[in-house]
Amino acid sequence: MGGKMFKKFRIVTSLSLLLLLCSITTSGFGQTGIQYLGPIIDMHLHAYTNEDFIGPAPNPTTGEMSVDNATEHRRQTVEVLKNNNIVLSMVDGESPEAVDAWEEILGDGVIRGLRFENPEEDLDLNLFTEWVEEGKIEVFGEVGATYAGFSSADSVLDPFLQISEEFNIAVGIHTGGSYPGIHRVNPDFRLRYGDPFLVEDILVTHPNLRVYLMHSGSHFYERTAMLMVQYPNLYSDIAILNWYTNAEVFLIQFLKLAKQYNVLDRVMFGTDQMIWPEAIEMAIAKVQSLDFLTLEEKAGIFYMNAARFLNLSDETIAEHHEQE
Repeated sequence: MGGKMFKKFRIVTSLSLLLLLCSITTSGFGQTGIQYLGPIIDMHLHAYTNEDFIGPAPNPTTGEMSVDNATEHRRQTVEVLKNNNIVLSMVDGESPEAVDAWEEILGDGVIRGLRFENPEEDLDLNLFTEWVEEGKIEVFGEVGATYAGFSSADSVLDPFLQISEEFNIAVGIHTGGSYPGIHRVNPDFRLRYGDPFLVEDILVTHPNLRVYLMHSGSHFYERTAMLMVQYPNLYSDIAILNWYTNAEVFLIQFLKLAKQYNVLDRVMFGTDQMIWPEAIEMAIAKVQSLDFLTLEEKAGIFYMNAARFLNLSDETIAEHHEQE
């Protein structure tokens, strides 16, 4: 993918074109009103190896048990991606090897991410630099330092951010909370480290760094919207807010606020399917069901906003729409 993925492009904003890429329907399970039927970019998916797979476990929303290995998880997830016209996915793993198998199947449909939690134990700067130079990392994220008791603005992360800025590597930072009781598994987790305001110093210190706030801050969604007003280059994703039990309150309030603040054009679709591939379709259905969003706004969330963030070329955008 590499240079093809991040070529400069002239963003298409014409409503008439967007309407050609979408259709209107009132059918579909759990979906009402205007439906977007164009290509989708998912900015938040996870890959595993059989060694670091965290299942099986029940889906927190449906109660259905997950598969018990990374191979079947990958097979099912890829099938869901293809069935739902998801043409491009940011897939992260704890190592590049976890993403390799996805790229072998999906080719240019994969953006390679690197997931980590503890910056003192999980990352080696020299190895990180080597992976970036070799094109094995295209997004530095999910940066989940809050799970290990670190602020995303902790100085220990700065060398990695400098490398990311130098090589034009986008950064996806976990913001907001996690599931209730996370401290029993991750005793260093602190909700306060998920405050999006902690990212502000990064935005100032690294003005050319492309950053998006994963989960749009969830519990702190108002602060995410404030930051997006103040920093015009800042984006966010709505991963997990669109399918996880009891998270809808954050999703709806954030999207309405983003719309009111005129920053909705920087909100991107994401899933955070973790070990439950079915969460992808649940997340799509939730966004489709939001009747306060126009067709153009849904097209932005599902595709165009991420295309802008990723600097996709006109040619790549056209190719994605030809895949419908």
